[in-house]
Amino acid sequence: MEDTKADFTMTFRQLSEITENQLKELHISEEFWALQNLGKHKLFSEWVTMYLLRLKRNKGDSDTKRRTRMTAVNPRYILRNWMAESAVRKANMNDFSEVHLLQQILQNPFQKQQAAEKAGYSLRAPPWAKDLKVSCSS
Repeated sequence: MEDTKADFTMTFRQLSEITENQLKELHISEEFWALQNLGKHKLFSEWVTMYLLRLKRNKGDSDTKRRTRMTAVNPRYILRNWMAESAVRKANMNDFSEVHLLQQILQNPFQKQQAAEKAGYSLRAPPWAKDLKVSCSS
């Protein structure tokens, strides 16, 4: 993950959502973009093999139970700099809609939410946010 500069939050969340069969087949669709990024590493298939072997050590565990357990502790949404920047820009124009949306979504960060998906909050950061810098005094 470090080598690929992976998005840790979304990598773990997507590991929570992807099925064991998808991993076995290395069939990683676009919705699992963070895992696709990780999949570019030369040792990815070896890592998947080790991960699947580790899962088999959980006797009596099903893929459904694993995914339920993992999604309960790996958030789908976190406040990211680009989201805060977008909300602040709108608020500076007296439009607090994104501030309210973020407040609503971040109350249940583990649950997939239609409004958050529509806003792109589980996607890659937009290109305009590439060089965004935020300090403690921002």
